[in-house]
Amino acid sequence: MQLLRLELKGFKSFADKTVVKFSPGMTAVIGPNGSGKSNITDAMKWVLGESNVHNLRGQRAEDIIFSGTEKRKPMSAAEVTLVFDNADGQLDVDMQEVAITRRIYRTGESEFLINKRTCRLKDIHLLLADTGLGKDSMAIIGQNRIDAILNSKPEERRLIFEDVAGISRFKINKEDALRRIASTDRNMERVRDIMATIEEQLGPLAEKAETTKKYMALSRSKREYDGVIGFHNYKTADRLLTRAENDNIALKDEEIELQTQLSTLDARRHTLQAENAKGQEQLKSWEAQFSEKQREEERINGTVTLLEEQLRTTKREVEDTSLRISEAEASKKGEEQQLLILDRLIEDETAQLESERTQFVVLEENYNKAIVQLEAEQSSWKSLESDRQAYQQRQLDLVASIETAKVTLRNLESRKSESAVQVETLDAEIKEVQSNLSAAKSEHESLETQFNELSNKRKSLVDEERSASERLREARKALNRMSSDVQKAQGRLELLAQWAEQHEGYLEGTKNILNGKGPWREAIKGAVGDLFTVDNRFTVAIEIALGGSVNHVVTTTAKAASEGVQFLKSIQGGRVTFLPMDSVKGRPYDTPALSEDGVIGTAVDCIEFDAAYNHIFQYLLGRTLVVETMERAIALQKKYNQQLRIVTLTGEQFQPGGSLTGGATKKKRSSLLSRREEAARLEAELASVEERTAKLEQQIKDEENHIERAQRERSVLDEQYQHTNLLFSASQTKIQNIENQLERKKRVLHDEQERIVQIDVDMGQTKHVLSQSESELSALHNSPEQQGDQSAIMERLSTLQKAQQEAYEAFTASRLFCERLESTIEERKVQQEQRKQNLETIASRLEPLMELLHSSEERLNVVIPEQIRVANESLEAIRGEVEKFRALRDEAYQSTAGAREEIESILAEQDRLNQRYKVVQNRLVEAEGKLTRYRMDCDRAVEDLNELGYSLEDAQHINIAGSVNDWKMEQARLMAEIAELGSVNPNAVEEYEETKTRYDFLSNQLADLDTAKEQLQAVIAEMDKAMSTQLYDVLDVVGKQFQHVFSQLFGGGTAQIVLTDPENILTGGIDFYIQPPGKKRQQLTLLSGGERALTVIALLFSFLDYRPAPFCVLDEVDAALDEANVERFSSYLNRVNKETQFIVVSHRKKTMEAAEVLQGVTMVERGVSRLLTVSFEDVKEDLA
Repeated sequence: MQLLRLELKGFKSFADKTVVKFSPGMTAVIGPNGSGKSNITDAMKWVLGESNVHNLRGQRAEDIIFSGTEKRKPMSAAEVTLVFDNADGQLDVDMQEVAITRRIYRTGESEFLINKRTCRLKDIHLLLADTGLGKDSMAIIGQNRIDAILNSKPEERRLIFEDVAGISRFKINKEDALRRIASTDRNMERVRDIMATIEEQLGPLAEKAETTKKYMALSRSKREYDGVIGFHNYKTADRLLTRAENDNIALKDEEIELQTQLSTLDARRHTLQAENAKGQEQLKSWEAQFSEKQREEERINGTVTLLEEQLRTTKREVEDTSLRISEAEASKKGEEQQLLILDRLIEDETAQLESERTQFVVLEENYNKAIVQLEAEQSSWKSLESDRQAYQQRQLDLVASIETAKVTLRNLESRKSESAVQVETLDAEIKEVQSNLSAAKSEHESLETQFNELSNKRKSLVDEERSASERLREARKALNRMSSDVQKAQGRLELLAQWAEQHEGYLEGTKNILNGKGPWREAIKGAVGDLFTVDNRFTVAIEIALGGSVNHVVTTTAKAASEGVQFLKSIQGGRVTFLPMDSVKGRPYDTPALSEDGVIGTAVDCIEFDAAYNHIFQYLLGRTLVVETMERAIALQKKYNQQLRIVTLTGEQFQPGGSLTGGATKKKRSSLLSRREEAARLEAELASVEERTAKLEQQIKDEENHIERAQRERSVLDEQYQHTNLLFSASQTKIQNIENQLERKKRVLHDEQERIVQIDVDMGQTKHVLSQSESELSALHNSPEQQGDQSAIMERLSTLQKAQQEAYEAFTASRLFCERLESTIEERKVQQEQRKQNLETIASRLEPLMELLHSSEERLNVVIPEQIRVANESLEAIRGEVEKFRALRDEAYQSTAGAREEIESILAEQDRLNQRYKVVQNRLVEAEGKLTRYRMDCDRAVEDLNELGYSLEDAQHINIAGSVNDWKMEQARLMAEIAELGSVNPNAVEEYEETKTRYDFLSNQLADLDTAKEQLQAVIAEMDKAMSTQLYDVLDVVGKQFQHVFSQLFGGGTAQIVLTDPENILTGGIDFYIQPPGKKRQQLTLLSGGERALTVIALLFSFLDYRPAPFCVLDEVDAALDEANVERFSSYLNRVNKETQFIVVSHRKKTMEAAEVLQGVTMVERGVSRLLTVSFEDVKEDLA
């Protein structure tokens, strides 16, 4: 990576855009005081991230923006860009050049950009990480840094070495750990305070919780009394409802009888209507077939006409195709003739071209020979002219070259000896460092393997623990849901069993019969609701269809029914409708409506029962139709003159005569029909749930054990992981330091070896030059001057030029003729190819035309005439069919006038029965009104119970002794006790439990914080050890390099870095003991000003060698040096500038002389800096 240029605009005194270009090697920035040359250094610091304005020689941020002059206005912004050559890819940006830009406005806003894309200052720091650049790096060294080292205390100097060693991140981590310990102490104190506060709250909260528990107990008791009173109200309303239902049943029986008579008459009427409709259908059939035959006759007539038109069209198509074939064959003959003519022309012109090419080759050779002869003669003339002029000058040059070569040889031999000694020393040092590096890498690889294994195990355990926790949580949720479902299902199943045993849901009379005892009881088969099953789809429809009939009791004989009636009278046990199997005779219902769309069937077809009860259910449900929707039922009633009894799947009921019952209630009582199905379903679900519950419990136990084991293992692994991580980081840093040291020494060794090789090459070349120069000088002394006959050469030149011109003209004429022939032949070939393509096109057109002609002739002569003949035959046949169906239609029309008188007689009888049916319907409406009112009373009572949280079944099982008045008195007493408690916090129990849980949680937290504090203290100890090791390594490497650089800058002497407190390297200081050549060993502070400055420069160069940077800016670091030290300083820069690009800001002539490029900063205009660039390489070329 190399610094290419610096671009400034509006930065301090650089008002105009200024580009400072940097070449490899050393660049010197010069100029008078106050010209702004140090502003270039400030600009580099600023763009690399310096945020302290004082370090940029300013007071406020806006001080770095051009402030204006008498002739110029202040600028609103300052901008600086550094451009790097990133060909080696050292910067993590996939571009050849990388530009880092920083911009600031007078408003205080600032911007950072990388390759003109906005970024953060942090992104620039990350980009320059590990490159040796940054605002605090050794890449920019100024006089202030030298002064800081000279005037600093030993402890302050240690901080400089810590920055070089790169242990700042350890210090940051340590400071973070110390802050976390302090934070932990504060948290522990805060937790103790909170626990003390909570202890004070626990007592009052416990008292409030007890009050709340008492309130909840009284509320539960009151709720029970409210429930038993509410259930008493429900039973009263239910008795009135039963009485009204019995009245309704009697009216419905009469209604059914009337419906039966009407249905019989309706069936006969429908039969007659069906016979009449059948005749009408036959008439329609003959009419339709007659119309169909007429349409067929018209269709065949159209076909004959169409075929005749096709015959005429095909004839025209044959004539047109024949004409096109004739034209294509004529075109083919013309193209073939033209193709033969082109072939002959191409053959003749090709032969002519070959002859001309042979002659062209001969002429070209003659022309080339003439050119060679002419050039040879011209060369002889020029040689004679220049030899006389160079002869004497060459003698002088050879004498000077011989003397220079001798001096160069002596200097090269001396430099070779010095480099050979340096190579031996470096070779030994490299072997020692390589040994150290191998040992460090072996240790690092072992730690890396151990670290990766621990990391993988730890990650695996964390994932395993997380997965197990998730599975445990899901399993517990599932178990809780399942337990709740089991309790609900068991409670419901027990309730269903109890209802079945007590015949709950039936009317009082039905219950008494089913629970009664006596000889007659054996003839009781059961209530209607217990004798059949029904699919869920039809439950609502069957309930509505049966109505109160579900409470009817089926007996084997009428005698048993009579005994049942006597039993009820004897106990005043209510009323029941009995259905004796020997007297109830239901009949199947046959009506055309069963075949209508939307009709599922009769209600009896939608249930399942024992065949012995067929007459019973035919009687109850056989004449009721089940229809899918209310809309379809309305249409059927209208079609069949309101004579059907219909129920829909959603519960709407249609009675003969036109009445419609439907709607919904807020609360729905339990269905008698669905209890058996629900009980069987619940038993199956319980069996399945028990098996799944056992599996879940085992899974929960396994997951808890799994999590506990994983937590134990992870706790042990965390300790090992943290310890290994610290060792691994320290080892990595150590390897990096050793590798840097090894790389530096290898670079120095490589440079010395290359220098020796180059010296050997230079010596060989110098000796060769010396030998050649001496031989040539001797030859020149012995050689007479050459003379030539110029007039003879001039005459030969004139003759050769004329011959060359004649050869050129003949050669050119032949070449042009060949090119014309080649062009003509190429055009002929193009035409030839075009003719061939035309023939292929004509051939491709002829083939489909011939096929089309053959196909059209066949259709014209055979296919279409045959189709016309067949169509005419079909036309004659269909005309006979038309006459036949016309006769059949007329005959059917005369046969449909028969059964109308009988249909009219049936309609008159239906009118009489409908009048009686309407009277019964009116009485039923009154009965339905009572039923609705009593049902509403029941529903209201159920709603009151539901508001208390009781279902009807739950309220029935509240067992409290006493009368209704006793219950109401106890209810009033409980309300008074609740009022005495006053305001009660309903959440007091939960608040107490939450507070107690929080107190226990804080106790555990306090223990965890204490453990965390101990772990942090252990981490700090590990970091101190790693920092000490790394700092010792840096002191060792930098100390050796310091000695090396010092001896080069001073021309000898010794320099040593010492610790003021070796036992406490992280808190002690660092001092220097210096012994310049010819002087005694003493501290840095006792040296002269120039010696002190040069010593610190040697130290900074040692730092730079330890942590190399792509470039280094030296801002007037040579200001305090005398001429002799400046010369040593410049010589050192010349030796190392191949490795590092140096930018030196200086006033010293010796430093300027060492630079390859001078960048001069001046102020042509007051307050505005300008740049002038001078390259010594360009100057040397110009002088040469």
